[in-house]
Amino acid sequence: MPDFQDPQGITRGKEQTSMLETLILFGFCLLAGLISLGVFAYLVMTGQILTLDGIALTIISLTIGGVFMLNVVWSVFTGELKRAMEHAKKKPDSAEPPSVPSGQASS
Repeated sequence: MPDFQDPQGITRGKEQTSMLETLILFGFCLLAGLISLGVFAYLVMTGQILTLDGIALTIISLTIGGVFMLNVVWSVFTGELKRAMEHAKKKPDSAEPPSVPSGQASS
């Protein structure tokens, strides 16, 4: 039987995994976007942007960086990142070990 998924995209019973995946995806997209912008900055600083190869690499780098940064902006805009961060800071409810009923002996 498939797990029920609520409108926010969180699968009930697997919230911790879903939020961890959200944070990992956000971090990866942010890193990839910043690397792409770094490549563009390198091309501008070294003057290679004026060559045909530099123009092609700039277009490719900015396109890839734009796609990844769009995911980052969307996560912030929709509040998905905020929900994931709040869920990551929240302590689990089942932090204490289960108690043994008073009629049973422990082994």
